[in-house]
Amino acid sequence: MIKRITGLLLSLCVSAMAFPLLAAEPGSRMDTRQIIVRLKDDGVRRIQSVRRDDVVPDLRLPDGSQLTFIRRFDGNGMVVRLPQSVTYRQAEQLAAQLAADPAVLAAQADKRLYPALVPFDPEYLPAPGADPLVDSGQWNLFEAEAGIHMPTAWDQNTGSANVVIAQLDTGILTHRDLNAARVLAGYDFITDIFTANDGDARDPDPSDPGDATLDNDCGPGEFGANSSWHGLSVASIMVAESNNGIDMAGIDFSARLLPVRVLGKCGGSVSDVSDALRWAAGLSVAGVPDNPTPARVINMSLSGPGNCSAEEQSAINAAVNAGAMVVVSAGNEGVDVATQSPANCANVLTVGAILRDGSRALYTNSGEEVSLSAPGGLTTTRPADGLLVLSNTGLDGPVTDTIARIAGSSFSTAQVSAVAALMLAVDNTLTSNQVQLLLKRTTSSFPDTSCNTSTCGSGILDADAALAGAADPASILGGIANTSGGGGYSLGPAAARFDPLLLLLLLVAGVRWVRHTTRTRPIT
Repeated sequence: MIKRITGLLLSLCVSAMAFPLLAAEPGSRMDTRQIIVRLKDDGVRRIQSVRRDDVVPDLRLPDGSQLTFIRRFDGNGMVVRLPQSVTYRQAEQLAAQLAADPAVLAAQADKRLYPALVPFDPEYLPAPGADPLVDSGQWNLFEAEAGIHMPTAWDQNTGSANVVIAQLDTGILTHRDLNAARVLAGYDFITDIFTANDGDARDPDPSDPGDATLDNDCGPGEFGANSSWHGLSVASIMVAESNNGIDMAGIDFSARLLPVRVLGKCGGSVSDVSDALRWAAGLSVAGVPDNPTPARVINMSLSGPGNCSAEEQSAINAAVNAGAMVVVSAGNEGVDVATQSPANCANVLTVGAILRDGSRALYTNSGEEVSLSAPGGLTTTRPADGLLVLSNTGLDGPVTDTIARIAGSSFSTAQVSAVAALMLAVDNTLTSNQVQLLLKRTTSSFPDTSCNTSTCGSGILDADAALAGAADPASILGGIANTSGGGGYSLGPAAARFDPLLLLLLLVAGVRWVRHTTRTRPIT
């Protein structure tokens, strides 16, 4: 009986694979309409007299649809055209069907290739002939040793305006290399007037007035510091305008930024951060207008000592259940990440920092609760080994736009958040847990023994592999999903694309994955 049911299901799925297939979304770079077919010796005669745009004789798709001859290919091969464009995965399935023909030696989808994208931003690449130890461009995006493989990732997707990244940080500044149209209204959640440093408590203006302090402002013996413009710098990693001939390239070319101000002079409070988390995810917060643009990705480049408190965890859980992914920094104290929150909270993706040579940054917190690592850089030995960011020349309040080199796990975290946004641009039906798993399972190996999976997470962020995984999550996650709750798994491909092989797996196996939660924490 089981064999009969399995056979029937297989028959249904094979029929579904035949045309008419659901058309692929317009403009997808991975779509194709061609298959390369190699014939056995006795099959070459089939194409001797066939001309371009003729129907290929005696070779059909499973539903009887005919193929169109395009040209001869390398001796016993030919390139044929399908009746309509399909995804690359669907084309591979159809090629496998054609390969079953006795006269066919082999068949494969004719994948499309593109030139690697190089953003037209002057600081992206080092100047021609420049010493890379002095002028390194945005090395974290493209260098072989520790770069995150952005050029090939951009060939797959450069982002979508439908994806919102919330940034819980010091606020935002205007800058010549930020597109104001991509920066949403946001909110200032700081309730303490001294911390806010803008003359009032909570308000709808997330602008960063500066967080400069004097000696002893933050406690006896604490030295003062100039304004950090931390929020602007973190935002620039994610969404600085690309291909505009100005300054640097942001990782996501289209996502919108939701600035949520939670840090000011001497940091910020858990109560403010918890409210901001819920609000950023689209949940109601007393006394604050609802957020009309809920975020799918929430970046928290902030950190503090101690266990994950009940209120931190409650807010994180609420945000994740609302459909948001929470990405936090491991922090920069050089200690066990288990001692720092929110990096040690559950249901977050915790990001550590590596240096330009792929080794662990000595400042980064590390340990088993780190999910993965990304370039954080170092400026103390060679400024060029830091990460390029947007900044401001003001020591107290904002003065003039500038760029700077900086280091820290805050900026490692921003890279992961931006790649997560690109993954959602590839497939907006991916759940928070799916994106987390895909990011962790597609990392590059550590090139240095200072990092391993017990200290620095699964590996180094690999944007190219992560986006490929988002386009075909079944190849990474196995194709079987647990769809319970906001953080549960679901099938990766968008609903508009039907994948019969995954349907067969679901129908025959009927297995649900056990929900997997990761433990992560924030950053400074």
